[in-house]
Amino acid sequence: MSSKQRNAAAPGLIKRVFAALRGLPDRLLHGRRHRAVRDQLAQMDRPRRMLVVCYGNICRSPYLHAVLARALPDIRIDSAGFFEPGRPVPPHARTLAAQRGLDLSEFRSHSLVPTVVREADLVIVMDGYQSRHMRRYYGVARSRIVVAGDLDPLPSFSRTIADPWELPLHVFTSSFDRLDRCAATLVSAL
Repeated sequence: MSSKQRNAAAPGLIKRVFAALRGLPDRLLHGRRHRAVRDQLAQMDRPRRMLVVCYGNICRSPYLHAVLARALPDIRIDSAGFFEPGRPVPPHARTLAAQRGLDLSEFRSHSLVPTVVREADLVIVMDGYQSRHMRRYYGVARSRIVVAGDLDPLPSFSRTIADPWELPLHVFTSSFDRLDRCAATLVSAL
């Protein structure tokens, strides 16, 4: 390989190395976080109210909300996001949810409201940033927040549940499969 070819290949190699390193902390900490969240849930009283949060409240949180509402009919479950209310669930999400026996056709997004946040015994978020935001801006105690990805029994590239909004169907499928595993862990822990 000539030096010109090596120089041309270097950016691709560098990108692959950085991509592999970017998720390394989450992969290394996953086992510890998974055990910690299970311990956290075991130590708390069974929640009467849960709040599921994602950015837009149109893909991940409505789906997890529906899965948990079906599995935990005795618990009041709400969902909300950081953006404007009233938006419908995208077609890929409706289709996948329907294939899994869940109807999201009438769902419309909700914005976070301080009273709903305060009333929730457990707040489930999709990433670490949302967890910090809930603590800082809404005053939610760390002991009442769960990052959904920490519930996943399988290690993943990232602790974050990928936001599939405006992405292909396979991204929705991957995110919803992961949310199903997270919900199963949560239900079994409660």
